[in-house]
Amino acid sequence: MRLFRLEIKRILKSRRTLILLAIALLLSVAMAYLPISFEGINRPNEDGTVTELNGLAAIKYKQDLYKTSAGEVTPDRIKSALETYQSCVREYGPVEEEGFPLAVYIEKIVPFRHLLMGLPETFADPLTGIGADLMDIDPNDIDGAYYEKCAEHLQDVMRNGQRENETAQQKALEKYSELDTPFYLHSGISKDAFDYIELYILCLAILCVAIAAPTFAGEYQTGGDSILRTTKYGRKQLAITKILAAFTLFVVTFLVGITVHILILDAAFGTDCLKTSFQMRYSIINLPNINLGQLQIILAAAGLLSVLATVSCTLFLSAKCKDTLTVLLISIVVLLMPLFAYVAMGATWLSTILPSAGIGMQNNFLYQLADFNYLNIGGMSFWTPHVILISAGIELFVFTFLAIHSYCRHQVA
Repeated sequence: MRLFRLEIKRILKSRRTLILLAIALLLSVAMAYLPISFEGINRPNEDGTVTELNGLAAIKYKQDLYKTSAGEVTPDRIKSALETYQSCVREYGPVEEEGFPLAVYIEKIVPFRHLLMGLPETFADPLTGIGADLMDIDPNDIDGAYYEKCAEHLQDVMRNGQRENETAQQKALEKYSELDTPFYLHSGISKDAFDYIELYILCLAILCVAIAAPTFAGEYQTGGDSILRTTKYGRKQLAITKILAAFTLFVVTFLVGITVHILILDAAFGTDCLKTSFQMRYSIINLPNINLGQLQIILAAAGLLSVLATVSCTLFLSAKCKDTLTVLLISIVVLLMPLFAYVAMGATWLSTILPSAGIGMQNNFLYQLADFNYLNIGGMSFWTPHVILISAGIELFVFTFLAIHSYCRHQVA
């Protein structure tokens, strides 16, 4: 424990480390503020004028509008919302056109528009997947069998996307059949808020890699390692202590940063909207049986696991390489490789089994939860979020062991 405390003090005495930790905390606040600042809506006044609301004022106004649509998403409520929408369009014209009365839009469309978000894809063309126009959907077709229709659409999507892999098709349908229905809706929080959680995790990963890079290589450069190796606890025990100290620092930094970030979002958007089913914010045929509050916890837990797996890889490189710059460059390449692999080739084993596979942009864990990517090998199919989590867990232990082993075997040139 004494070595552990001394190692923590040594890390925190570095000016570069303190600056990077301060940046991590500042980004937590700044990146939580951004999706709040993006919110906006026009409010009609009694005198015929219009007031443009932004930020917290817009969120509060929207919350009052959305209260009327909160509750279980039953076929009857969807049918009623569609009838209201079609009636307004027939009377005033398309909602998207400038001539549509703002007061009517605010009073009759905005409160219930999220109830309608699943209809275009539920009634999409089974061959092309092109969503149906709301005006082309017969409200009577919604009666009773709405969720069965959603399952049929998922079957079409999986058949088109995994045509040669019946196992993947079957697994997706089985997972969807386990969802709790009817879904629940309480509109409020935006998709941007969850996108920025993932973007913040990416920034944290980069900062943690930068802090971890000199853990072993920095002492190789200064020659201090040659002295430390001659002490009583100068090999295996020292390596374990350094790694535990680094992990402790990163876990605390991650938990503090992500907690502050999420608390700011929840304080702004409210906690009622966190009861909303995942399917009502993304796609009506999404597979996870969770709500948005559970999604926040899952993204934080998966992000922490991916960050620690990425850091363990950096520590291994630090124990192998002779200078910090080489470690940092290779680690950044490893960190960003899944992102570029996903952009170039889509969901492949390469983009999902690397330590940082759940961190990034299009490839991040949130988008994998919202997508229907399955990886196939032999007659088996694996959903990409499961592959990402299992791979990161295994790599965390493997790279940590390799870092200790490499440090113990290091020979001074």
